[in-house]
Amino acid sequence: MITERTLRKRLKTELNKKLYFAEILEKLIKVTYCLADDKLYTADDAIPELIKIIHLLEQEQQAIMKEIQRIEKQSN
Repeated sequence: MITERTLRKRLKTELNKKLYFAEILEKLIKVTYCLADDKLYTADDAIPELIKIIHLLEQEQQAIMKEIQRIEKQSN
């Protein structure tokens, strides 16, 4: 049986993930907009920002995989 405390913890975790992805999306939109709109903002400017975004996505993917592994261990 899942306790209320466990449900709240899972909800908090999922809300944090949603916030994290929203922040990453905001950064991606900013870089895209700057590239499309500003002639002074070049690919050389965008590449470091895009690398940071990729890194953030990879970190989130690793965190999700760790959580999946933790859940699998609990179910065994």
